[in-house]
Amino acid sequence: MKNVMLPATGIASLGLMLACSSAFGQGESPGSADMKTAATAPNYAKGSVEVKLTEYKIDMPALIGAGATTFNVTNMGSKTHGFEIEGSGIEKALKPRLKDGEKGSLQVDLKPGTYKVYCPVIGHKWHGMSIDLTVK
Repeated sequence: MKNVMLPATGIASLGLMLACSSAFGQGESPGSADMKTAATAPNYAKGSVEVKLTEYKIDMPALIGAGATTFNVTNMGSKTHGFEIEGSGIEKALKPRLKDGEKGSLQVDLKPGTYKVYCPVIGHKWHGMSIDLTVK
């Protein structure tokens, strides 16, 4: 009976140790809770928004604050890309379009609402170069 009790006791002890270490934050790397919060926290930053364009992706926050906003756009891809925003009575595009490695900026006064941000180059929006932007 000793042989049966020891493994069961060991398993129960291990389960208790794991539960306690999780409850006290053991086993997580330092700052990992902060990183999780930062990754899920909405971006309400006003002023400027960094935008990176690549083959068929727009990398930028999906949630920003209302007001005068400058979109700093960089084409990180190898093809020519553009940047356009539509919604809440606004339709503005960055001109000229950006070739590989080029940068440009577009200033827009955003009101709260939902906007469509996309690359206006023919076929790029269809390939997925489009996101919904929420302005609070």
